[in-house]
Amino acid sequence: MTDAGRSEPIHRVMRSFTAGMRAHGATSLSQRAPLLQNLSGVLSMASGVLEQHPALSETAVRVALAELDTLKTPLKGAALRQALVTALPPGRAAALIEVEDEPERCGIAEQTHRASVRLNETSLGTAGLPVSARLTLIRADTRKELAQDLDVAGAAARLAERFSREVRAQNVGALIARLGDTVNAMLDLRQRAADQSFLRYRLHEVNNDVRVVVPEVLWDLCSDTALVTRSVRSVPLSDVAALRAHGIEPVDLIATWIEAFFEIALGEGVYHAGLEAAGAAVSIEPDTFGRLVLDGDSPLTFFAAHERSFLVTGSDALLRGDHKAAAREHMRHGTPGKHEGHETQQTVRVEATYRREAERFAGDAHRHRTVSDLFTALGKGPLEHAFADAHTGIASRAALLARSAQSIEEMAQRIAPDIDVWKIARRVIVRLALDQFSSHGVMAQVVKEAVHWPHALPRVPNLLSDWVARQNRRGVRARSDPIR
Repeated sequence: MTDAGRSEPIHRVMRSFTAGMRAHGATSLSQRAPLLQNLSGVLSMASGVLEQHPALSETAVRVALAELDTLKTPLKGAALRQALVTALPPGRAAALIEVEDEPERCGIAEQTHRASVRLNETSLGTAGLPVSARLTLIRADTRKELAQDLDVAGAAARLAERFSREVRAQNVGALIARLGDTVNAMLDLRQRAADQSFLRYRLHEVNNDVRVVVPEVLWDLCSDTALVTRSVRSVPLSDVAALRAHGIEPVDLIATWIEAFFEIALGEGVYHAGLEAAGAAVSIEPDTFGRLVLDGDSPLTFFAAHERSFLVTGSDALLRGDHKAAAREHMRHGTPGKHEGHETQQTVRVEATYRREAERFAGDAHRHRTVSDLFTALGKGPLEHAFADAHTGIASRAALLARSAQSIEEMAQRIAPDIDVWKIARRVIVRLALDQFSSHGVMAQVVKEAVHWPHALPRVPNLLSDWVARQNRRGVRARSDPIR
């Protein structure tokens, strides 16, 4: 089978299964069978990645869901109002003063509107006063159809795997299961609200980062299917004329944006769609003027600690041409099976992969490379030598950063061609790599862990008591069994 046809079993299974249900089922069964229009759109946009690297399914689906426009006409008027009454917490719909009919942004199952709300209590002491807000609503009908699509696709995959070796080899059932987990996670607005609140705490209260503004989540109005945050008036970063009309110099802001993206992604381990080229916006509010706006309706992803560590250490190793350091970091996250001779052979192959990629960036070789090329190269090792689940996750994160870096470089070239994206990214990577082994880095890690201390410290006496008891029991057993 050719690379171009690798993802074909997925589409073929769904098409044939649904067509069969419509052809042979009764009217009621046909009405219950979804047309798979929502899921097919996602898979079509993600198929370019799925064809070559099924392991990158999570990233491919996340990107497709974020970029896919709504497949239906957005809710408006009375239908929108009724949907909001259902989605908001009981009795909270009365807090809505006004909701603009035309959505500012639409996704496959969500739409975001500007609104004016009245709050009973706020952290800024504006109780009872109208507050400008952004309201994101999950469409119950589309969400239900997506769930049906996933159920049908899963059933189709399980049925096809019983009769087709090709489908079993593609592991389509597992892919559909991962797709379902990704879709459910992205459409959980209560989780997105929690993530947004944590990001606000990290960037504002811990880091005091004056480059960005993270709007406050209005928790009284949030639910699993509704997310309400304060609204920050802004203009798109790509709109040079609008920026200059408000007295903002685009060139200086582009450099700040590039630095903030890489520092937040690699330093904090947070990937926010509001810092991508397509979603970047700049505040024009007096108190946050000129800051990058990270709105809550933009999806965000948290990198695991080991993923962030590999991205920093691995990219720094490639920049220095140290393929052995990159290979060591790779093996630290998973090793091949311990068969005689096999582990050594795999280690040699891993080093060869990183040596090949390191040669492209060491010294002056990077002059013809981009930051996107760097993260693409970094992801090749975990993708080609995935000895553990951690490697698959790392490859997925590297692919996500490579895609974003490409769009950043394209927009920077268009708006501020004199800005050297490579130089800024390299400076951030080198600094973060040094911080990991410096006293400053240790203190930064302590600060990060400190947020968990209020929960962990009360357990310390009990843990110490349990440890002492275990040591005593071991001592008793050792004395009663001297041979052992």
